[in-house]
Amino acid sequence: MASILEEPTPIGDQEVERFVTQADLRHDGVLGDARMVVTDERVYRYESTPTGENLVVSYELSKLSNPRLEDLVDANSLIADFQGKPVELIRTTSKRSLQVAGAEKRLKAILEGKEMPEIEDNIRICPRCSRPLPEFSDVCEGCINRGQTLLRLFGYAKPYKGRLLWGTVLTLGGTLLELAPPKLTQWLVDDVLIAHRTAIFIQLILGLIGFRLLVMGVQVARGRNVAYLGMQITVSIRGTLFEKFQSLSLSYYDKRNVGSIMSRMTNDTGALYEVLVDGIPVLLNQAAMIIGIPTALLIMNWHIAIWALLPIPFVLLAVRWFRRKMMRVWSRFWHNWSRLGGTLNGILQGTRVVKAFHGEKREVNRFDRRITELARTGYLAESAWATFFPLVLFTMSFSTFVVWWVGGKSVLNNQMSVGQLTAFIAYLAMLQQPLMMLQRIIDWSSRALTAAERVFEVMDTPVDIQNSIDAVSMPKIQGAVKFTDVHFGYDKAREVLHGIDLDVKAGEMIGLVGHSGAGKSTMINLLMRFYDPTQGHIELDGVDLRHVNLEDFRRQVGVVLQESYLFPGSIKDNIAYGRPEASLEEVIGAAKAANAHDFIVTFPDGYDSYVGERGQRLSGGERQRIAIARAILHNPKILVLDEATASVDTETERMIQEALERLIDGRTVFAIAHRLSTLRNADRLVVIDEGKVAEVGTHEELLALHDGIYKKLVDMQKDVNKLRENFIATE
Repeated sequence: MASILEEPTPIGDQEVERFVTQADLRHDGVLGDARMVVTDERVYRYESTPTGENLVVSYELSKLSNPRLEDLVDANSLIADFQGKPVELIRTTSKRSLQVAGAEKRLKAILEGKEMPEIEDNIRICPRCSRPLPEFSDVCEGCINRGQTLLRLFGYAKPYKGRLLWGTVLTLGGTLLELAPPKLTQWLVDDVLIAHRTAIFIQLILGLIGFRLLVMGVQVARGRNVAYLGMQITVSIRGTLFEKFQSLSLSYYDKRNVGSIMSRMTNDTGALYEVLVDGIPVLLNQAAMIIGIPTALLIMNWHIAIWALLPIPFVLLAVRWFRRKMMRVWSRFWHNWSRLGGTLNGILQGTRVVKAFHGEKREVNRFDRRITELARTGYLAESAWATFFPLVLFTMSFSTFVVWWVGGKSVLNNQMSVGQLTAFIAYLAMLQQPLMMLQRIIDWSSRALTAAERVFEVMDTPVDIQNSIDAVSMPKIQGAVKFTDVHFGYDKAREVLHGIDLDVKAGEMIGLVGHSGAGKSTMINLLMRFYDPTQGHIELDGVDLRHVNLEDFRRQVGVVLQESYLFPGSIKDNIAYGRPEASLEEVIGAAKAANAHDFIVTFPDGYDSYVGERGQRLSGGERQRIAIARAILHNPKILVLDEATASVDTETERMIQEALERLIDGRTVFAIAHRLSTLRNADRLVVIDEGKVAEVGTHEELLALHDGIYKKLVDMQKDVNKLRENFIATE
């Protein structure tokens, strides 16, 4: 073990503690409490044993170097070099990987003589149940308050209070109307049929018909009112959800597939519409019936009613238990549905690759696994319904037997009329319907509340890229950009950029070069403020980018990507995307500057030509020139070119280069290109290597560096070009 290198030394009295990191694995991989203590002189590793906490190893801080993280099997380890040999300082499970990543950054700062960064590396847990919280939410799935979810759902109905009040009146009025026919039946039996009073026979029959017509009218009015409310509330929720999706940063989408996001927008909100239109009205109506019918029975004959209503409390308790169980089942169902959507989306988008590599059978098998998982979850839910509710109805049938037994004896003993017994049985039959509807009500509530929680989880996701409270308005920027000690990682436990320092003057063209994965695109993502640095800052004209008004900034920044995305629509709409108010003359002017006008006018519909999904009706070079025209019309002060001339033929590249030369004039430009020859005209080239700025200079200055990274890249590209030329010559 590492302790062979140096004997453990206890913390000295004069040492100053810098930071402590808790861990849950010992050096032998066994679960157990451990901690790393870093002082101004040494690094200590302690581990808990049955006899207490023991000092395992310590190292002199000045002899440590190159702290780094190492991935193990479901665990992470913090490694450093001690006198040229790697040693392990601490080890944790993946659950605490964020803490180890924070320790690495702090230790690295100490060894470099810098101030330790402020890092949030605490494990986020639920204060009630101590379960780990989801990464992008403060909502604990095990402690969700279903009642609060329902109240929050009803919060979207506040603008329609009048409609809600009208619906409540219709529900209560309809319940009272539905309770009348059994009482009329009692009078019909006792006062007409048995007493042979033909005078009021027709009146009672007409009364029964009239009440039924009134009930039908109330049901129609209630249904139309609820349909309107459901439509308005669902539109409001979907609009709010889509607006939230637009406000979330790219970090939210990095770890989620398109299918899952689409499921939130379509299936989950669709389930909300179903419950708002069908579930809640039925719930209110049947709840009123469950209260009204027992009340009517108690008024008629409370002695018999007590026996008849005895099973109901037990049924309601069983239903409550069953609802909780089904919430878990439906939560798993929606999760499987999202996975199915993600799988289907990936297969459809990658159809060309699937066919090219003969992967149809593999994809069919993968899709079959997803639909089988979904079907099994659905079967589990439906089989549970099929088992539970027959038991409920069987239990309730005892009420009817009890009424026939007790009520029949009362009729024989002249303590109850035949009409009363008939009405009693009719009310009990009516009570069966609300209890049977509990199946649909629980089904709806389980689906809807689970779907609502998934929707609200998105709405509660914090927006990390937004205007600060003290945002500075910058309607006209100069374009000077400065990176100062910029650190960043897409995963909080892994850094991609390690202390980038770069000062770019307004109007300067910077070429970013380096190996794939070096961090070039990450720098661009930070510059575009798709993400914020985890440490350090980026300044725009001397103002921290996080404090610049986001709308002002985005209005003055343009980008041309390697794979330029075109929206389904016309060529004109795509060119004018950044300036929808632009006139046709301005659009044509931008297209001419981008060398796109000549091929556009060859289409039958010209600028109104439909580009197809993702611009598939156009060639790669045509899409690229339309993207350049879009950037020209946008007229940005800062321009980002990310492999803008990649994957096109020589003639198209020449036309794109001409368009780019017109575009970059008078702007601050950041250009990434693997064809290094395209960056010869850059004012400076910045070589990025392993997340750091390795070299800075002009093309000639960097070529003069004998062992420079840029020179090696140029030499390798020359060798590749020679191989290509030789291959073409031999054909």
